[in-house]
Amino acid sequence: MQEISLLNSVIGPVMRGPSSSHCAAPYMMAKLVRELSCSNGEVLEKAVVRFDPRGSFAPCYKAQSSDENFAAGLYGAKLTDADYREILGRVERGEGFQFAVEVTELDNNNHPNRVDIELILRGRDGDARTDIYTGASVGGGMYYIDSMNGEALFMTGKTATVFVWGGGAVSDADQIASLLATGENRLLGMSVDQKHNRVEISLQSVPSADCLAGIAARDDVRDVRFADASQYPVCAMDDLFSTSDAVIAVADQDEGGSIADAALALEARRLGLSREATRILFRERCELMLRVVAEGFDAKPEDNVMRFLTLRARKVRDANLPGGLGGPVLQDAIAGALSAMERDSNRGLVCAAPTAGSAGVVPGTLYGLIRHGIDIEGATDALQVMALIGAVFAARGTFAAECGGCSVETGASAAMAAAGVAQAYGGSARQCFDAASMCLMNTLGLVCDPVGGDVEIPCHARNVAGVSHAFSSAMAVLAGFDAVLGYDELVDQTVKIGAMMHPDLRCTARGGCAATKTALRMVEAVTQGA
Repeated sequence: MQEISLLNSVIGPVMRGPSSSHCAAPYMMAKLVRELSCSNGEVLEKAVVRFDPRGSFAPCYKAQSSDENFAAGLYGAKLTDADYREILGRVERGEGFQFAVEVTELDNNNHPNRVDIELILRGRDGDARTDIYTGASVGGGMYYIDSMNGEALFMTGKTATVFVWGGGAVSDADQIASLLATGENRLLGMSVDQKHNRVEISLQSVPSADCLAGIAARDDVRDVRFADASQYPVCAMDDLFSTSDAVIAVADQDEGGSIADAALALEARRLGLSREATRILFRERCELMLRVVAEGFDAKPEDNVMRFLTLRARKVRDANLPGGLGGPVLQDAIAGALSAMERDSNRGLVCAAPTAGSAGVVPGTLYGLIRHGIDIEGATDALQVMALIGAVFAARGTFAAECGGCSVETGASAAMAAAGVAQAYGGSARQCFDAASMCLMNTLGLVCDPVGGDVEIPCHARNVAGVSHAFSSAMAVLAGFDAVLGYDELVDQTVKIGAMMHPDLRCTARGGCAATKTALRMVEAVTQGA
């Protein structure tokens, strides 16, 4: 079973904050548990988010605004809300509900991004209730919730979910599922937990209030809870992306050799949408990325909240470089990557591609292409290819720097962008994967070492390097260079080497660039001035 979606998992999610693992997933996890716990009109009175001291959240959650995103999700805020960044301060003061973060040993700490969430609620009848959830952020905005009040489950937010408790509900599970899946609301899955007398039903969307009320009113039903999908609902869970050869075969056998069309066909199948509807979503995502770059260029110095860097993207774009140095396409792409990262670090709305820490490479590359002869349709084709290359990476590994270092973030994004550049300039499906392979060769073992835990230094510079890797790799392959080593093998080695790294080199701000004397002095200076 595979849930990876190009729009959800690779060139998404749309989010706020500098880290998809530490910002996007926390927001979606918090929003999901709030929906579940408040399904029947309960009021949230207190929320406590707990991190293990040995995990990656503990040292970075303030610098990377994890607390801000957990609070916003629990508040029920929308990403587009103008007051999004003010919510944390309110709930810390007890406005709306009480909110706190605790760093304490967790019973289950089998992932660096583990989190426990305790919610204290007041029901319509006035009675208090406590719900406890456990889960983890697993990279690129993906996550899972694996227990609710001690009951084992596995929720990823890829579908709308309805839980029904009661002995009769278990015996009539098929009937209840058919009552909930009405009209165009497709039934996507069902599981029965005999131990807890629980039925879990996965759907494209949450059923109507009347439909849910009818289920809750049954004599044999004890409780009903529900939550909507965090992103586009996943309707097909078959294996679509595990090998490059399988993807290329779809292009060659079904799509006239077009890997861009193969990406479109596979994502349409995954989301249960028409090709036309899926193409619209890809184009909208492409336009969003270009808009993020434009907003970054328009940013004003007085609005900058970065702790270490100033706004430089526009200066890089407009610089008069010596003739023959790099060329205008690469200069614009680098500037575009910086612009997106500056927007990202300033908590603007961005698109993880595949993560927030690497959110500049793909948009910057698209900006460079658009500025120099590739139209929006060609750029959208390139984006589809970029997403497909990233999906094969995700199917074989992870986008979580806490597990694999920066090689699974800017390394993966550079590979994606290289394939997109090759596509934009007429490369074959095999050449697209070869260009991606070259990028992975050049980033094996790349550490994740953000100074002070902020996604600024060296993250912005790494995005510049990612763009450069992408264009140079595509150029070499289109000129006849043979990558030799296959993409799948290099993904596997990227993951293997990442797991071998010392934990201090995987997004903890305790090694690499973060441990230099200059970095330590800078962190001390901004900490004392706070």
